[in-house]
Amino acid sequence: MPRRFHRKSRFGCTECRKRRIKCDEAEPICGRCMRTRSNCHYPSVQSNPGSPPSASNASETPSPWAARDSSAPQPSFDLLDMTLMHRYATDTCNHLFMGARQIQAWQHYIPALAASNAVLLHGILAVTAIHSAWREPARRDLYRSRSLYHHALSLPKFQEMVASASSETAEVIVAYAILLSIWVYAFPEVAAEQQSLNDILTMVEAIRGARTVFRLYRDTIVESPMGVFLDPAFLAPVPRDQVSSMRQALQRLRDQVHHESDKRAVQQLQVFLDRYVSGLDHNRLAAAWMASVEDDYWARLRDNQPHAVLVFAYSTLLVRASEHECWWISGWSERILRACSDIMSLQEVVTVDWAYHEHQIRAGADELADRVRSTQA
Repeated sequence: MPRRFHRKSRFGCTECRKRRIKCDEAEPICGRCMRTRSNCHYPSVQSNPGSPPSASNASETPSPWAARDSSAPQPSFDLLDMTLMHRYATDTCNHLFMGARQIQAWQHYIPALAASNAVLLHGILAVTAIHSAWREPARRDLYRSRSLYHHALSLPKFQEMVASASSETAEVIVAYAILLSIWVYAFPEVAAEQQSLNDILTMVEAIRGARTVFRLYRDTIVESPMGVFLDPAFLAPVPRDQVSSMRQALQRLRDQVHHESDKRAVQQLQVFLDRYVSGLDHNRLAAAWMASVEDDYWARLRDNQPHAVLVFAYSTLLVRASEHECWWISGWSERILRACSDIMSLQEVVTVDWAYHEHQIRAGADELADRVRSTQA
């Protein structure tokens, strides 16, 4: 295969320069360093329209994966941020999840909660900026850079909150984790980049970290306005006999894998499929499986065990069927399938019969998507 050449990055970060790869030059952290959790550092001051004036000196901005001094002054917000907040309240909040009660909570309660919590406010702005980049391709670079800026500021503080969680902070942690989930799924599509499987899993792990908080403080969350998230909207159900081929495919997959954690992951995927066709909120179910599978299976997936990777590929059954109605999931099914295929060796591809399963996944996902569309119509 001929070697691919790229335009050189004149102002790239030191990490990308060291690795001799193209840097997207986003501030305060480039996309590559964001995915790999590297310490992103620019050798000189660099202006970027996506960063507020107070954060324009990228050479003094630490990696967002590093802990920040909680006593440091809060960053300022500029006119673009005010525009984004207005857009969130009038547009973005209506396109996160389905159902009038969900929209009510995300339009009114979450912004009120964010008024006294900078982490949540930055999370709102990060998601709204990425939504704006998706809506306005002509200004994509501006919004993408601003989204990275707010994400980089909020993520370390969020990780600190998770480490010292209490009943007082549980609601904010869960709200931010949901926004983080949306950002994780939406960003690669806006960035127009193909991620490796390990890149995808690294991003999803940031979401999985909030599961413990939710389990510990479930009663507190249920009693708060955030409890509406546990009561999803119902849509028109898809008759079970119309998805029998997909259920059979999952059963064959469960029979093929040998490790118990892989079998349980398939079983959980079957449960999610049943919920999906019953009419539960499609967007949420499509994103929830990979954030909720057991740690034993996740460890095997992290080790790139072939059958664990194959099970992960089947999660695109739910993802692909939701892409037509959910902007922040768009493109994920193809991204996952390609990443799973790329991570396997030629021998592993033959061992798991990847060609057969990829055909089954694509055919089943397209069938489910057609069923969902026809039912909704």
